[in-house]
Amino acid sequence: MIHLFSKHTEETDMAKQPVVIKPSITKEDLIIQTEILVQKDKMTYSEAICHICEEKQIDPVDMAKLVKGPLKVKLEAEAMDRNIIKRTTGYLFA
Repeated sequence: MIHLFSKHTEETDMAKQPVVIKPSITKEDLIIQTEILVQKDKMTYSEAICHICEEKQIDPVDMAKLVKGPLKVKLEAEAMDRNIIKRTTGYLFA
C-alpha cells in the first residue's frame, strides 16, 4: 500500500518539537557582570545593567525580569539614594 500524503521529512519532525530559545544571559551572569562593572569601572548599578543591555542587545524590559534578589535590593537602594523612587520604611531602618 502506498501512502501519498504521509511523507516523513525532517520538516515535519522539526514542526513537532517545541522551539527552545537559549537566553543570551542568565540571572547569575547578570549579577556577576553587573558587580564587575560596578566595582572595576565605578558604574552605578543602573548604568551597569543598561550597559549590559546595550552590549548584548537585550530590551531593558526583558532584562528587568532577571533583576531579582540582592541585585534588585541594591538597585532599589541606589534609586532611593538618587531620589528616583520614594524611600520605604524598611530601607530607613536597614
